[in-house]
Amino acid sequence: MNKSRTDAWFAGEIEKAQPSMFRVAFAILRNRTDVEDATQSAILKAYSRLYTISDRKAFHSWLIRILKNECFDILRSRRPIARIEDCDTGYEMQVPDPDLNRAFDALSPEERLTVTLFYFEGYKTAEIAKLTDVSEGAVRSRLSRARASMKKQLSEKEQKQ
Repeated sequence: MNKSRTDAWFAGEIEKAQPSMFRVAFAILRNRTDVEDATQSAILKAYSRLYTISDRKAFHSWLIRILKNECFDILRSRRPIARIEDCDTGYEMQVPDPDLNRAFDALSPEERLTVTLFYFEGYKTAEIAKLTDVSEGAVRSRLSRARASMKKQLSEKEQKQ
């Protein structure tokens, strides 16, 4: 494929993937500026390494994997920031219940990523395992822990009311 056709294909794929990219990055980073930085870096890395992908059908998963790595690099390097409740993020997870959002925020970045990929992006546990470099059992365990944690937080909230 010639360069202009490849560039057009890449741009089209990025456009289709952007909503997923923002949801995944926000699930990990919880900060709009970092989400935008991670997304841009992932797109640039994907473009510069486009020649390494042999199966274009796997492009979306490959891109999400690059994004996930960018997000965790940012998490490792950043200093403590303001609480998410104090920020206007613009990338809220379209969950109308603020208590559910707080329970989601309380999860670890790995659990938020796993929950987002499973429930919001529709990946299967085997696919998530490949994307996150953990076993399928670890993915199921993260999902179970996340559900239990969120359920506990929500039931504590109900008991206080």
